[in-house]
Amino acid sequence: MPKFLIGYDVESQDESTEIFLTAASEVHKNLEAQASIFIVGKTLERNVAVAQKVLNEGYLEFNQHTYSHVLLKTVVQENEEGITIFPSGTFEEVCEEISKGQKVLRDLLGVKGIGFTAPYNYYRGLSDRLDLLEVLRENGIKFIRSAGRNEKDWQPVPFEWQPYFYEPQGFPEILECPLHGWQDCIAREKLGWNNIDEYVKWVKKDIDYASEKQLDFVYCSHDWSSIRHDPKLDHIAELIIYAREKGLEVANSSTYYEEKVTERKDREEVSIY
Repeated sequence: MPKFLIGYDVESQDESTEIFLTAASEVHKNLEAQASIFIVGKTLERNVAVAQKVLNEGYLEFNQHTYSHVLLKTVVQENEEGITIFPSGTFEEVCEEISKGQKVLRDLLGVKGIGFTAPYNYYRGLSDRLDLLEVLRENGIKFIRSAGRNEKDWQPVPFEWQPYFYEPQGFPEILECPLHGWQDCIAREKLGWNNIDEYVKWVKKDIDYASEKQLDFVYCSHDWSSIRHDPKLDHIAELIIYAREKGLEVANSSTYYEEKVTERKDREEVSIY
């Protein structure tokens, strides 16, 4: 059964995060749907109480999104507006961002985060950055979402780019989960922020495609964008219900990771005989 993996990048420095976390917790509790939160360290520091409450509900797991949203790689975005450069941090800055993000999760929520979303995401993910994969390994990261842009460092990302382990790079325990289609903030800006119905139709077409092709759908949404004109996250609830109707299992990333590890072990055992 294909999976619908909802991942929320939580990164605001204002009241948006508390509004989002409260609404997301309610939606996922009501629908008994698992999902993953990838939170910026600075954001967590401002929202410890509500984050702990959400964690205790048991439907939303917490992983990290760096400490202050520093890019791991430079993005060279090419679209109808031309070429735009989003510079990365230095290697030293990135190392600190990752380690500090882990420390905040551990110290404030008692969580040993094994998941990581890279700010902005990149073409090819971290396939060409063995140094960064080593840093993630050293910090206990097991699955990442960093391959969320196409060959023009833009959108959409093909659904055929299914999750894969970084085995050729020498990190067989790290799973890459490419973000499929369009990130919510980019799609909704294109459609118009108040045009939520059209956005839901847009994502439903992606769900239809994933269902038809029996492909997993790694969906990316953000705290600040998802509550814009929809503070109760009704569109998220509608997408969860629709995905289930189309035969997709709604799951969180850590459970998915364990399933992928088990699948690989089973394949390896079969190949022996």
